[in-house]
Amino acid sequence: MAFQRDGSNNVIAFAEAEDIRNLDQRYFESNEIKFADAGTAATTLNEYLDILCERATDRIVTKMQTSPEWNQYVGAQNLQNTSILPPVNKNLIIGNLQDWTDMCVAYVLKEYLYPKIADFGNPESSEVQKINFYERKFSDLLSEKLAVIIWYDSDNDGNITSDDESVMFRKNRRTRGKRFVTRVR
Repeated sequence: MAFQRDGSNNVIAFAEAEDIRNLDQRYFESNEIKFADAGTAATTLNEYLDILCERATDRIVTKMQTSPEWNQYVGAQNLQNTSILPPVNKNLIIGNLQDWTDMCVAYVLKEYLYPKIADFGNPESSEVQKINFYERKFSDLLSEKLAVIIWYDSDNDGNITSDDESVMFRKNRRTRGKRFVTRVR
């Protein structure tokens, strides 16, 4: 329920092991997870889950940085109009923290945990269904966060003001044109 932070109060991950365990407790009761073979320095399952949360957070930040919505937001906030846009600073995400935790947990489950036990030969298996469910949940949360940026403190003053906020309006008509978007998987 809280971001992982280091000794200097910098954000390491948007979620922690407890968040993953709370969301899908049956996963841990019915599966034996072999994390020691994964090449990590973790000695306990909670340490392993925390490492996965850190990886997921890094991937989420990378996905945000490559999105056109984020580039448009940062370009509008960047008053010098330089060609180099500043990256996402995890420490400046101060609004809607539970949504960021949910997004991180969904990413960990869909990318790192369920693929370890999924039967991909059977697309109707419960694990594949759960991977698809968490993929949709993650994608919905990410697109929602990028469409309405009311969670980022761009001027680092400790609160979110109207100058920090941005709402992206979408076209309501259909088009056959292809969106030229950099996709990061």
